[in-house]
Amino acid sequence: MRFPRRSKIVLVTASILMLSASLNASEFPTYLGDPYAANDRYMQSSFGPEDQMDSYSAPEPSMPLVLRRGLSQAASYLRKQNPNLTVAKLGANIPNRVLAQTLNHLLNWNGTIEPDSLHQEFDLVAISNNANTTSKFTGYYTPIIQASAKPSAQFRYPIYRSPMAGSLRLLNREAITRGALKNKRLEIAWTNDPVGLFYMQIQGSGILQYSDGRRTALHFDGSNEKPYRSIARYMQQKGYLKGNLGREKIQQWLHANPSHLKQVLNSNPRYVFFRPEAKGVLTASGLPIIPGHSIAVDTNYIPFGSVVLAEVPIINSRGQRQGAEWKLLLPQDRGAAIKGPGRMDIYTGKGEDARQIANQLTGQGRAYMLVKRGQTRLGQGQSHSLNLASAQ
Repeated sequence: MRFPRRSKIVLVTASILMLSASLNASEFPTYLGDPYAANDRYMQSSFGPEDQMDSYSAPEPSMPLVLRRGLSQAASYLRKQNPNLTVAKLGANIPNRVLAQTLNHLLNWNGTIEPDSLHQEFDLVAISNNANTTSKFTGYYTPIIQASAKPSAQFRYPIYRSPMAGSLRLLNREAITRGALKNKRLEIAWTNDPVGLFYMQIQGSGILQYSDGRRTALHFDGSNEKPYRSIARYMQQKGYLKGNLGREKIQQWLHANPSHLKQVLNSNPRYVFFRPEAKGVLTASGLPIIPGHSIAVDTNYIPFGSVVLAEVPIINSRGQRQGAEWKLLLPQDRGAAIKGPGRMDIYTGKGEDARQIANQLTGQGRAYMLVKRGQTRLGQGQSHSLNLASAQ
């Protein structure tokens, strides 16, 4: 069969294109199915406001990319520490070099994230206290509140950095609310949300959202060293509200009763100061915070740079436990209410969705500190049952 000259040219060109596509497909056969493609956003130097720990997520690889990155950052942190220094002396009391060896071994781990698998190469040191054989988990998050660089009738609540003078720094919340720090060049910004600012102080960090789209991360910069008092308990004692009080109920009541706003908030004398952080939200260890993996701990018992295998409860939107999942957690932060070896606060992300997840994340579960096998004196039969010292 004979083809016109123009038809021959078209046929040859099409054949070349089809052959090229076939070769490219065979060279990169897994690109479209890359299991890490959904995690690209975690490779940013800072997280966006939508980043949070999902209440449900698709199955992940045994070592998700975000977790591997967190382990590498923890290893970098330990390289800057004295390798012979023993840390968490009331609990783990092991040297930094052992923590570093454990991290390096985990970075080469290809097994599953569960006790039976990890126990092949790691000792699992049970984290608990004498009163309870399990750990208690809660969640925390990074609030986002509206802010203005200048005060106005709407944005009239100042956000302060820490005063240099000790006498000013130790003022209670009521004195600060009355204006004791006004016009001392301590204002970072002003907000229109005093309740949001109050809860940002409880969380210890936050993000300011300006009307022009700019954002500023705030880092904990000390407190007035006054004790924390629960405003929920105060409102119950006054008869304002009854039952189990969450932020929604408290905020709705204060919005409906603005004349009681100062009185209720000032019932908690503790006041937290902030400083702007150009690197975004950081942990107390100075490492970037990772939703779903960074945890706040009591560093008297659990050291920064360690790795915890935890049986984290799965809680639905109605507060009902649906089971649990084994996760590797990274001790990187502290919290004023996080005391004792069996107490961990899991970071859930930024913004309102993360707050709701944090509120749901509460419950008991087993937890173990991982230590590379051969680096401790634990015997094969001891590593699942050794408890850290009692704290409470």
